[in-house]
Amino acid sequence: MLEWIPDRPALCRGESCTVDVLVRITPVAETREEPRPDLNLTLVIDRSGSMAGRKIELTQEAASLAVRSLRAADQLSIVLFDDQIDVLWPAAPVERRDTVLELIREQVLARGSTALFDGWSRGAEQGLSKLDDRRLNRVILLTDGQANVGETRPDRICDQVHQKSQRGLQTTTMGFGAGYNEDLLRSMAASGGGNHFFVETPEQLTRFFELELEALAATVGTRVFLRLVPVPGVTVEPLGEVQLTPDGAYGLADLVAGYPLEQLFRITVPPQDDGAPPVSAELSWHSPRSGQEFLWKVPLSLARVSKEERMAMPVHPEVERQLAVAMAARARREAMAAMNRGDRSEATRILSGALETVSLPELERSQLQQLQQTVDRGDQSASNKMAAAQSYGYSRGSVSMVALDEMIVENLCQSGQLPLRHGPFMRSGPPAADRPWKRAEGMLQGLFAGEARGRPAGSPRGEASALSLATLSLITGSNKMIAIVPAMIKVLVDAPVADPSESLLALRSKGKKVWGGTGGPDCGALRRLPPLLLCRWGSRPGGAAACFVALGAHFTHDDAASAASCMAYAALLWDLMAMTDPPSPDFYLNRFQEVLGELEVDKTYPAHTPRFDGWEGRLSEFLSLAIPEARRRGLSAGAAHKEWGSGSYLLEAVPTLLYILECHGHEPGKALRAATRGTGDRASLGAVVGAALGALHGPQPDWKIEDDQVQAIAALRQRLRVD
Repeated sequence: MLEWIPDRPALCRGESCTVDVLVRITPVAETREEPRPDLNLTLVIDRSGSMAGRKIELTQEAASLAVRSLRAADQLSIVLFDDQIDVLWPAAPVERRDTVLELIREQVLARGSTALFDGWSRGAEQGLSKLDDRRLNRVILLTDGQANVGETRPDRICDQVHQKSQRGLQTTTMGFGAGYNEDLLRSMAASGGGNHFFVETPEQLTRFFELELEALAATVGTRVFLRLVPVPGVTVEPLGEVQLTPDGAYGLADLVAGYPLEQLFRITVPPQDDGAPPVSAELSWHSPRSGQEFLWKVPLSLARVSKEERMAMPVHPEVERQLAVAMAARARREAMAAMNRGDRSEATRILSGALETVSLPELERSQLQQLQQTVDRGDQSASNKMAAAQSYGYSRGSVSMVALDEMIVENLCQSGQLPLRHGPFMRSGPPAADRPWKRAEGMLQGLFAGEARGRPAGSPRGEASALSLATLSLITGSNKMIAIVPAMIKVLVDAPVADPSESLLALRSKGKKVWGGTGGPDCGALRRLPPLLLCRWGSRPGGAAACFVALGAHFTHDDAASAASCMAYAALLWDLMAMTDPPSPDFYLNRFQEVLGELEVDKTYPAHTPRFDGWEGRLSEFLSLAIPEARRRGLSAGAAHKEWGSGSYLLEAVPTLLYILECHGHEPGKALRAATRGTGDRASLGAVVGAALGALHGPQPDWKIEDDQVQAIAALRQRLRVD
């Protein structure tokens, strides 16, 4: 649960010593076997006149999302405020879900001024009426304005929020747009022990609601405090922002399964040789599952060596990383101070310098890049709000509530590190739809059976099946890519592959450098993709699902055509899983091209076959040339891919995949035979065609897969709690 990570694993013997120590708290690993605690959720929604238009429409959508996510045992209350306060839904279970949704559509309308405190106070009353130590008790306040009616003094407001938090009712704040008071909302969240979000654009609102609800579902501890207790003579200094309580404890974010909390401290130890631990850590938290309070104590125990021996020891890379994070946090504060003085060029210089730090983790780099873009626009208000939201998470030991996967992908795309355009599909993901489990099971079985049919009889398992099987062990249905990056890399590297591809060999050789593989325009990432689609299993996967696929493919392949074709193939599979009947033949190319066209960057590739000798262009352009020509000439699937090739090169594999589905997608047996006959990379083609057929038709009687594959699919179904 709690571990000390010192910069060097020893103290100096016989003389004073300063050691930088990372305190890491790792909540219980993700599991779907134990149900989440019941919720007592209160939505406090600003309906003042400034919320009119797209803001209020998406507020309705976000509130409806919250209602749909609740279980029968959960309590819900909804309070609306402008200059008047209305309780739309008094605290009660949502037995009539349709009634609540209709009330949201009809009565969450913009009007009036902003009685922020009165609205929050009425919401807190509703939450307190159902307060239970064995529930997760949370108020979510959404506003785009200043407190300008009723109580407006920040200290009085935050005092009331803190009092409710001490009773067990936490407050999360969401500031919408550029008009709200970021200092007030950040302080309310800090006083209330909840999260704080800066909702810069209306489209982000639903995403942040999803993040908050997902975190609640995975919360295993609230009211989390860390105390460092030094022996006499030892001093402890936090490096970076912290939330210090009056009694000397550090307030931390909730314990959310799968998301470590980290704080960095500098500890100075006087000369001593008795070997006693210089400091102990005490972690306390409340368990909403049991209603009990817990206390965990861990001393810092280090050997004593000579100063020379200690200095010869290497510095722990995790401490180096966290020192870089602390420097980034300092740069953020200094840049905002410069911005508020009107010195935008100095703010830009400070942020640019921080971004040059080699050891800065990708998440913090993405946050600073996002802030720098806002500063470059000269938007002082948005810059301050973004910085406040980013620093708030850092001060609580966590940045897990900042739309990690989505934000990182957006910044990687904008910086060119991920060779994709950040189009609509990346932001919204696949459409909300009912996707029966049998289709997901069929997709996996089709991948396994298709690759096996394309390989010589008696040969070892292929790479697509081996990597997919390894990936399945990590899928929970509510994954966040950033939380499982090390585990994902490890299972791919350790998977038993008899004849590994060049991209897999490169992944094995590059150690901890996970951002960006070396694979080229081949179908290596495409064929291991299907399990990644299940990381956000459910009717509404959202943009996080698309981002998970993009990052997962990027582990091994840093190629434009590979990245875009992976996203287009994922969109195709998600759609096929939701269909009740086979689509029209032209659907496959049209849907693939729709997503490919919005995400593909301007990189060209040459054709490798005599039929198109001398041609060069983007993958989407080749598809628009090759497949319509095959239609006009009435070519069979076999004849067509003889002309453009059927190897692993994407200008061969992708048109072959799409044309086989166009010709035989309604006949799974014939389609899989077409994919696994002839020459070329039959195993890869069998895997990608088989997965698509399974997504559309479900498992087929003649698909034979191995026992461990059957067991892995069954175990996944249990983790996803599929009925």
